[in-house]
Amino acid sequence: MPADLRSSAASSVAPAAAPPAPVSERTAVAVLGSMLFLILALTLLLVQSTLVEPASAAEAPIAAQGSFAGDGGSLAHR
Repeated sequence: MPADLRSSAASSVAPAAAPPAPVSERTAVAVLGSMLFLILALTLLLVQSTLVEPASAAEAPIAAQGSFAGDGGSLAHR
């Protein structure tokens, strides 16, 4: 390889980026706290939405009443 190509190739390579600065302890606690809050909030929302009231537990599920569950979920028969 000619010398002028080697020097131009070496000069076109960007220097390695500096490592990112570490986050402060306060920032780390805030991020972890918000993640835990979101996990708990979404878990509670999931539990609340899937709980069945005892009065309605004796009733048949809504999906079993319609033709959607009876025909295997096919929309072609509608």
